[in-house]
Amino acid sequence: MSAVSGRRARDQVADARSARSQRWRAWLARFIRDWAAVVVLAAVGLLGFAKVGEDVFAHESTSFDGAVQGWMLAHQSPLADRIFAWITTLGGITGMCVLALAVAGFLWYRRRGSVAAGVLIAPVFSIVAFNVIKDLYARPRPLGLGGRVDSSYSFPSGHATASAAVCCTLAYVLWREGYVRGRLALVFAIGVPLLVGGSRLYLNVHWATDVLGGWCAGLLVAVLCAALYDRYRRRQAVDRAPSTRSTSNLDQTLPP
Repeated sequence: MSAVSGRRARDQVADARSARSQRWRAWLARFIRDWAAVVVLAAVGLLGFAKVGEDVFAHESTSFDGAVQGWMLAHQSPLADRIFAWITTLGGITGMCVLALAVAGFLWYRRRGSVAAGVLIAPVFSIVAFNVIKDLYARPRPLGLGGRVDSSYSFPSGHATASAAVCCTLAYVLWREGYVRGRLALVFAIGVPLLVGGSRLYLNVHWATDVLGGWCAGLLVAVLCAALYDRYRRRQAVDRAPSTRSTSNLDQTLPP
């Protein structure tokens, strides 16, 4: 009898370990599915900004900034001056806010009011972020075309930060909502910030590291907005399936 009881006890322990292992594997699979991209992109933005910010603070980016500036100044033309001035105007803070408001209005019209409100977080967060960082670094600007120097500090570029934050956020949300295809969203998320940041370099109103730092900061803002949006979608999915709410909530926690 004791041998049988001992065998049952060992079987129960083995079953418990197997069940726990399965729960861990299921949790890890959900984490990779839901958060791996967020973690990777956040790491890219954070490490990229940390590296650029360190170089700027230690004045180690002078040669790189000077080389990019020299190349830009050597390839200027009257036509390019007008084109990049137009791009930098449309891609400025005002332009990005108007774009975010337009998309938010479209989403509100499509009865996605909560998502519309969330979209507006991107320009607000980006404006706060780059203004705070500018004051911390207090980096002087280069001499722009025509000898004009902007009154605000240089690092990071507000245009690069806002365009990366807003365009990446809008591209992701519109793709997830099913309004645009993935390739178009990717081209928009990458292409617009590249054009806007490039225009700031061409017009010589920012150093190259200002733009790189702005892109990294904007990416961090976009990752935060995307994470909040995904969390909202998951909660909405749970609310639409009340019969499985308790199970879904349990699955989202760490296994014992």
